[in-house]
Amino acid sequence: MARKKYSIDWENDEPISFEVDGVTYNALDDVPNEKDREKLSAMLDASFDDAFDDSFEDMQFDEKEFEELQKSSAGMEKILLGIFSGVAVLMLLIAGISSYFAIQKISKEESAPGRIADVVVRKEYINEQDRITRDFYYPVIEFTASDGKKRTVQISEGSDSPYYEKGDEITVLYDPEHPLDARIQSAGSNALMWILPAITGILGIAFTGAVLVVKKLMPPAEE
Repeated sequence: MARKKYSIDWENDEPISFEVDGVTYNALDDVPNEKDREKLSAMLDASFDDAFDDSFEDMQFDEKEFEELQKSSAGMEKILLGIFSGVAVLMLLIAGISSYFAIQKISKEESAPGRIADVVVRKEYINEQDRITRDFYYPVIEFTASDGKKRTVQISEGSDSPYYEKGDEITVLYDPEHPLDARIQSAGSNALMWILPAITGILGIAFTGAVLVVKKLMPPAEE
């Protein structure tokens, strides 16, 4: 006795007809023979199982891609952490060194009465591209150092306003070993000495905070 031939026609992953020995049925329930229905039902189940396996393999592939993405993200976070840590150390180091030199300078300075001998006016660019200039005022001071010699020094820090006039009495702070290293005693000159330590210190603290945040957000390392 010849074996029966069974087939299922599919469209868009859905069965649309069933065939038994050349006879086509639109639905499984339309097949009159129970054994034929069981055979076609088994074929249908097997087809659905194959489709599920293919989908599961795709899902596993996606999970592998996700794991690779996680590893890549963790690598970028480590690089970022290293950069931030390096910048934080550098900024704090500069802040510490510049603070040390500022303290050393202040501790060696001596004071002496002096006066403004002149005020030098210079035009300086504040926007080179548009060639915009502004007048800056540089005081020239006179004072007698502890060695008894009179010194005349032009202050290196200028201002865009004439804070001093010729003949003004001032107090001069200077290094007795290098009397030409002098400045006018004022809140402004004191603040200038701490600009670099302050800026680098703030940046160092900010980058240190960023390092701590990145470490907190990083997933724990897998053992």
